[in-house]
Amino acid sequence: CFGSRGPQVRILPPRQQIKKASFIEAFLFLNFLMSNSPKVERKLAAIMFTDIEGYTESMSYDESQAITAVKKKRSIIQPLIKEYNGVFVKEIGDGTLSYFSSAIDASTCAVKLQELTYDEDHLNLRIGLHIGDIVFDGQDVFGEGVNIASRLESLSPVGGVCVSKTVYDELENKKEFNGTSLGLQSLKGVGRLVEVYALKGDRLKEPDTSKYKETEVQKHTDNGIPSIAIIPFENKGADEDVFYAYGISSDLISDCSSAGLIRVAGLKDIEKLDYTNLKYQELSKELLVRYVSQGTLWKMGEMFQLSIELYDTKEKKVIWSDRWQEKWDNLPTIKGNLSDGLLKALDRKPKVEKKAETTNAEAYEFYLKAKHKYDKRENTEDVEIVRGLLRKAIELDDTLIAAKILLGTTYTDMSDFDKAMEIITSALKQSKSLGDERTIAHSLNNIGRLYFYKGDKENALDYFTQALIIYKKLDDKIVIGGILSNIGVIYNQNNEIDKAIDKFNQFLIIGNELNDKKIIEFCLNNIGTAYANKGDCDMALEYFIRSLKINEELGEKFRLDLNLNNIGVMNFAKGDYDKALEYFIRSLKINEDLGVKRGILMTLFNTGIVYLNKGDYKKAVETLEKSLSILKEIGVKAGQLRITVNLYIGYAHLGKAYDEKDIHRLVKDTENIDFETNIRLYQLLEDNSYLETAYNQIEEKVAVMDTRLKKKFLNYPTPKEIVEEWEKINN
Repeated sequence: CFGSRGPQVRILPPRQQIKKASFIEAFLFLNFLMSNSPKVERKLAAIMFTDIEGYTESMSYDESQAITAVKKKRSIIQPLIKEYNGVFVKEIGDGTLSYFSSAIDASTCAVKLQELTYDEDHLNLRIGLHIGDIVFDGQDVFGEGVNIASRLESLSPVGGVCVSKTVYDELENKKEFNGTSLGLQSLKGVGRLVEVYALKGDRLKEPDTSKYKETEVQKHTDNGIPSIAIIPFENKGADEDVFYAYGISSDLISDCSSAGLIRVAGLKDIEKLDYTNLKYQELSKELLVRYVSQGTLWKMGEMFQLSIELYDTKEKKVIWSDRWQEKWDNLPTIKGNLSDGLLKALDRKPKVEKKAETTNAEAYEFYLKAKHKYDKRENTEDVEIVRGLLRKAIELDDTLIAAKILLGTTYTDMSDFDKAMEIITSALKQSKSLGDERTIAHSLNNIGRLYFYKGDKENALDYFTQALIIYKKLDDKIVIGGILSNIGVIYNQNNEIDKAIDKFNQFLIIGNELNDKKIIEFCLNNIGTAYANKGDCDMALEYFIRSLKINEELGEKFRLDLNLNNIGVMNFAKGDYDKALEYFIRSLKINEDLGVKRGILMTLFNTGIVYLNKGDYKKAVETLEKSLSILKEIGVKAGQLRITVNLYIGYAHLGKAYDEKDIHRLVKDTENIDFETNIRLYQLLEDNSYLETAYNQIEEKVAVMDTRLKKKFLNYPTPKEIVEEWEKINN
């Protein structure tokens, strides 16, 4: 072990009896140390690990017999490996390590070895096979694949062969092979969950499957969609190493949430909680999940010590736990192996396997540092530091597309859209050359966002649609939903309301599949907004009220104020001013409690125009003045005309002076003035052109309505007022 004084070594006396597990641990630790070579050559291979059951005990009472057994095994196995195109690597005591270019050759060799030693009393062999990465160090090989094969050997019955699912998948359709499932097993000390199979044959010892049930990791099996909160790993090392735990956890959440029908709590939702002091059941209740994963990470020199625990709050038990070591060079693969294990336990598998972002540990470290710094940034200086870290990562590995997209995002978020476009367009081109569909889709989606921010809706729609096609192939439900929502927003802004509602409904279907109440609420609110834009206040109210009920259940104050305000606006549009005022006052109270100035500004304005329409001009002016003051304080221009024209109408009723030049200046600076503001401009300035514009806007709106909706819409107070006033002055 590693303690404060460094590695502690104890020399064992000759022939001291050592437990089987101790040999495996010693082998794994040696493999861990030796595979840390700076010059690495990697290869995918079928790895075979064998050993003799009872060898250590035999050495303690009959050393000659034990040595004879090893020699006998050697005389059989080495020619056999050569016959089946394998490479004999080494002996480790009574164990052997070899590798093959195919699972068929490795499995045939393993079965033949057990057949040839079947009648040998002192050659009771266990064999484990796995397909995985091996790392070459001269003639020797090491790596994760070797570790897994050694663990499979220890699971094998005496006289049997245990293989991983990666091997069994290659054998399944071959008539000469048959096997039995031993379920999902935790390979202790290597941090992996592996589907294990025992091969069957006339001269193969078959396992007692009941014994494996005791150690089997129970997968998610009920009809409900699996839901999980992946709590950020606790950093047990130095404070400056916190980015490892944070970055791996963040990417782990992303990996799991992209695996089809699975609900994963968002990192922001987790960070709102004091999660370090909450028990599993409390976390489950707060985050609306069944499973909770927690772990630790401790960087010690050139290695990591990690632990993982997956808890099922329904069954009230830990279903997977492990502690293991990883060398620093394996940093890019840690997250992938963890997500693989969690998804296996939750019985989910991505439609398309996600490629590792990079094999360069140093580049990935810079990326993780940048990601952590950016998520926790406090000022523009932090952003510059992030960009420097990302450029170092890209310099070390130019194929690290995630770093390039994050670099582009730092410019997007600061509204430097041209620079962001340059970076992400380059990333898209490179992603296509690499054939990486995930980074292609990610790049396309980001370019779509950039065009949207620049006001180019046509190109935004094109790129979102391209990204959507790929994400549907990947079955990344959350991103699919997000893109559908973005497309819906564009259609809504283009007054293609039915298309917008269709996209929002598609996302709602995903929310219902995932049983994700936050997504459902979000979609209901968006659908309500589309119906409001369509002019159907009754349908809009129905969706806004459904959205409100979910947020009341969830206790989401930041969304409640929006629901209440939207319901108030619809009641105002229908002419129910008292009910509208009730909802606006409730929304204002929440915004004041939260200190959200934009929300306070919006609800004060809406409250003011209710008072104005009720004829309470004193309260109207008082409220609208507060609204305008906050707008000027936070430096927002949008909405200034609308507030000012209603305020000045209040002044006119109270006989207070106002400057019409303010209105003309604001009109000149405002694009897309809505019909509600145009009728108020007509009333204030007595300029018929504003009434004409308002009337034309109403006509354009009702032109696409069916007869039922048109009749209802034209009976709402403001449209009715505009049409009646227009007809009065034109008759």
